[in-house]
Amino acid sequence: MKIKFGFFISLILAVGLVAAPFSCQAPKEEGEEKAPSDSAWELLQELVLIPGVSTHEEEVVDFIQARLPSETKVQRDEMDNLWFSVGKGSPHLVFVAHTDETGLEVKEITSQGTLKVKGRGGFFPQMYEGYPVVVYTKNGEVEGVMAPRSHYHQRNSSPPSFQWEDMEIDLGVENEHKARALGVGVGDPVTIKKKIVHLQSDLIATRAVDDRAGCAAILAAARRIDGDEIEGKKVTFLWDVQEEIGLYGARHMAQKLDADFVFPVDTFVSSDAPLDNKRFAYLPLGKGAVLRGIDSSNIAPQRWRQKVIEIAEAHHIPLQRGNTRGGNDGSVFVPQGAVDIPLSWPGVYSHTFIEKIHRQDLENLTRLIVALAKDWE
Repeated sequence: MKIKFGFFISLILAVGLVAAPFSCQAPKEEGEEKAPSDSAWELLQELVLIPGVSTHEEEVVDFIQARLPSETKVQRDEMDNLWFSVGKGSPHLVFVAHTDETGLEVKEITSQGTLKVKGRGGFFPQMYEGYPVVVYTKNGEVEGVMAPRSHYHQRNSSPPSFQWEDMEIDLGVENEHKARALGVGVGDPVTIKKKIVHLQSDLIATRAVDDRAGCAAILAAARRIDGDEIEGKKVTFLWDVQEEIGLYGARHMAQKLDADFVFPVDTFVSSDAPLDNKRFAYLPLGKGAVLRGIDSSNIAPQRWRQKVIEIAEAHHIPLQRGNTRGGNDGSVFVPQGAVDIPLSWPGVYSHTFIEKIHRQDLENLTRLIVALAKDWE
């Protein structure tokens, strides 16, 4: 199955879905200031283009913080976890999404001026091979190419031990001195050169939908909720860091927040793709938000799943239910006594450069967060 998946991804990428980034918004007139959007869809298309490899998420957090209402009493810790609360009392509901994405980090600059890298998060190293990348340095962005190996086109012959040690980034310079003169240093984050591909008017494919879609949904929901509407309970909106490398931000916040219910908002890895087996995790794109019952880290109690379903039905919000693999940030809140109820959207090609998401799923997810924050008792 891995060979088929890798072949399909390489075929998709080969037709040119990874290229230079472009603006998804209409150009503003000179002097015109655009008001922050309440649309999760628009917020997502800004968020995915911001680099935020695990442990390098400051820009993403800055973006979110700048778009929270000015009266919000926001808190931000030394790790860059960001949160605020409205209401008071019990129960305490926490909605959380993670700001980081999978990517690379420079670990060595060779004497030939190429860069050795290490992965940050789980994905197939060969997806980067032969494609343009961006190194985010102290002096700004530096472009390069992940140099292909000699047997690059023989995809099916890739050795099982294929690791990042086999890869180098070519910056177009001849030696280490010239590479360092560009501002490149050990520890700099690296991503693929990002682009949003509009497959349909309501369907896009791009890098970092996991979990910028969750970030966008919670941000849009937070902008729509008046704190005075939250009565008889406390609601916290949280954007945490370093999920892809071990749930570190969530672990830290689980000790700090006394949550009764945690709603992690992250990808439901659906099998709605041509080569995937539809017998497991098949939730179609465009059919609604997702309530995740079981994943590799958690089983959401049936009693509370039913309550989510009832609230969604009362607000006429399309809601799919399913089980998938992978974990979620809420799982580390459970040992502290919280109930973990994961919310999602159906997505395919997770941790690749062409993660797909449908607009209606994201907007209905946002509506669901608002409804739960207001109606949960």
